[in-house]
Amino acid sequence: MLYLDTSVLLVATLTQSVEPVRYAATRQFLTQLTSGALKGATSFHALHEVHLFALTNAPEREIGGAYGKAALEEILAWPLHLLPLVSRIERAQHARTFRALRDPADVPHAIAAWVAQCEAMVTYDSHFKTIGHLIPYRTPEDFLT
Repeated sequence: MLYLDTSVLLVATLTQSVEPVRYAATRQFLTQLTSGALKGATSFHALHEVHLFALTNAPEREIGGAYGKAALEEILAWPLHLLPLVSRIERAQHARTFRALRDPADVPHAIAAWVAQCEAMVTYDSHFKTIGHLIPYRTPEDFLT
C-alpha cells in the first residue's frame, strides 16, 4: 500500500492549473489506483490539510469552504484506504524515529504511513527524502509506465 501525501492530493484536486505537468502525472498515477493496479492510502491529516489549503487560498472563506469540500468529495471517491489521525500514544512511540523531518507537520503523515506499513510515501514534498531509508520517497511519476 502506498501513502498519498497532501502534496499529491492538492495537485490532483486544487492546484492543477499552476502545476500542469505534475497534474498530468498525478492523474495517470490515480488511474492506476482506480484500476486496482496499485493500492493507496491517505490519512485524515492529509484530508484536513487539503481543506485548510482551500480555506487559506480562496478569496473568501465561503468559496474556500466550497472548494475544500469539492476536493474532499473527489478524494473520498477514490479507492483509498483511509488512515486515522495519529494517536498521542503513536506519536510518542514513533516521534524519535522521524526526528529527521524538518517540518513538524510532516511527522503525523510519516507515523501514519509507518503504522500502516505503507511501502512508500508518494509525495512532492522533498522533506520526506530524509526518511527515505525508513519509508521510500516516491513521486507519482515513479509509477508511470
